[in-house]
Amino acid sequence: MVQYKIDYLKIKSNLLKFERLIKKYRFFKPDLVVFPEYALTGPLYGHYDLALSQNDQVVEDLKELARRYGVNIIPGSLGRIDNGRKFNSTCFIDGYGKLEGFYDKQKLWSSEKKFLVPGSESMVWNTKLGRIGIQICADLISPQVSADYLKSKPEIIINLAMWSKEDVKAAKKKVVTNLEINQTEVLAKARALENRAYFVFCNYGGGVEIKARSGRFYEENSVGNSMVVSPYGEIIAKAMGENEEVLMVEIDLAKCHWADY
Repeated sequence: MVQYKIDYLKIKSNLLKFERLIKKYRFFKPDLVVFPEYALTGPLYGHYDLALSQNDQVVEDLKELARRYGVNIIPGSLGRIDNGRKFNSTCFIDGYGKLEGFYDKQKLWSSEKKFLVPGSESMVWNTKLGRIGIQICADLISPQVSADYLKSKPEIIINLAMWSKEDVKAAKKKVVTNLEINQTEVLAKARALENRAYFVFCNYGGGVEIKARSGRFYEENSVGNSMVVSPYGEIIAKAMGENEEVLMVEIDLAKCHWADY
């Protein structure tokens, strides 16, 4: 899992960095490499000319990257265009370069609601690694999204996030400064326990200076807190801080679904 620092709006640069990181750590022989929300671009905030189609060369480059290093990849999320509609989407690419499909974020956040269409379906893929469900950022807050996974009994649920310190500014009242840390930890534990599955929260790292369509610049800074939670609700791995960091985690799927209720 890569708590990844994004090179803002530079897809090619991020693709090259993806490869450098995968190549650097390949001696660990990871089964799966996970990047966070908007890892290829950063938040688009109106820059939806960078939305990709399923047949875009960037998608082909990601498939080739998985094939070259023989590793399953969840390449973060990206702006995706399909029949004129735009989504915040992610995908699962296996170690042979096969694209298993897309998942579209269901619970859109902030300005996404102005530009994007929400997804309507939770996805669980049957892979050689086990049954893997993927969600994106604010989907974590929704008990309905999590409840949808129960029907498919995933063994791993992965949330790709761009969870920032600045998010707390949306609060109408004064709140504690560590609210975002508490919120992500409590919800990740809850989602793991209610599904009796591993829960992976993969946030971005560092900060991003964003340029809005209006020309205004502003910063978003990560809360970090990327973590892996066991099916028993225990945090078994966690990022040390807010900056870019790579976490290597080994899990035992035999621990999943420890109860039938």
